[in-house]
Amino acid sequence: MKVKVYTATNMQDAVAQVKSELGRDAVILHTRRFYKGGFLGFFGKEMVEVMAAVDTQPSAPAPSPIKKAPVNATPWIVEEEAKVSELQQEITNMRKMIEQVVTKLPSKETNNSCWHDLLIKNDIDPEIADNIIKELPDQNLLVGSNPAIVKHLLIERISKHLQHIEGITLPETGCKTVAFIGPTGVGKTTTIAKIAANFAMNQGHKVVLITADTYRISAVEQLKTYADIIDIPVEVVYTPDDLKSALFRHRDKKLVLVDTAGRSPRNQYQLEELQALLAVDPEIETHLVLGISTKYAEALEIVTKFAVCEPQRILFTKFDEACNLGTLFNLLYKFPTTLSYITTGQNVPDDIELANPVKLANMILRD
Repeated sequence: MKVKVYTATNMQDAVAQVKSELGRDAVILHTRRFYKGGFLGFFGKEMVEVMAAVDTQPSAPAPSPIKKAPVNATPWIVEEEAKVSELQQEITNMRKMIEQVVTKLPSKETNNSCWHDLLIKNDIDPEIADNIIKELPDQNLLVGSNPAIVKHLLIERISKHLQHIEGITLPETGCKTVAFIGPTGVGKTTTIAKIAANFAMNQGHKVVLITADTYRISAVEQLKTYADIIDIPVEVVYTPDDLKSALFRHRDKKLVLVDTAGRSPRNQYQLEELQALLAVDPEIETHLVLGISTKYAEALEIVTKFAVCEPQRILFTKFDEACNLGTLFNLLYKFPTTLSYITTGQNVPDDIELANPVKLANMILRD
């Protein structure tokens, strides 16, 4: 049997390749969709992968009627003809067995339909749920009746797509600047206070807060209150030049955290304004902050529109309010971007932690 994998931009082209090379008798064993290329995981091109097989053994000829040996045939001739006939029958039986095995391969989808339904229930995109079930290792055919083993395999498969995790790491020398961007109401200011408290109070580093969120007076006052409690300086900037000057003044600090105003993904002017602010220093590390309860379609639009600011990380807030993690997994499956922190409540500085792939996978599969 000849097995080969084909890659194309769509299913029609992939099937055409299969038929062209393996012929119309080829059998498709497995398909999956994936994204190739793009910038920082964004705007990747969707591709299709097809695994197909064809039997390379020549078709066994239909067994011809066994001719009666001539009356004067010797015994060994009769014995050889019987062996040939028996061998032909064995070949025919083997072909039937192979066809039955190939036909039954997709049955693992049916065996795991309950898990597929659970993924859908937790807001996993239907196409992604199909791919997750299809991507289960082949040994699942042998253990499909054991829910505990299937769940373990699913957790491994899901956590595989959540491996790009990295928080804020400080350089041995010099200063690190981190900016937080995103839509309104996702909790950027509180999240920044948690991170500032962790690095300043728990780790003893020199930290400064800079806010460019001058659209909301309450945001400035809130950040100043946190800064007083943590006992670190805070500055307010209005323009890119103000930010550039502030960064220069605080170059002796170990960590500079920049709060920005919430922006609408549909407001091109605001996004360009934000892009100009971050452009004052190409070394700024940018975290895109999203609420975990955001609908997938909305989150997809936010990620796509905020890509002009070139975020290196995605940070999810309000896990304590989440019904499920469908939005998080759908985004990271489509755009394998680095995930940083998750926040789990309003308490400063406690309710924040670095994301954990296995923990997230278990939460995705909760019933």
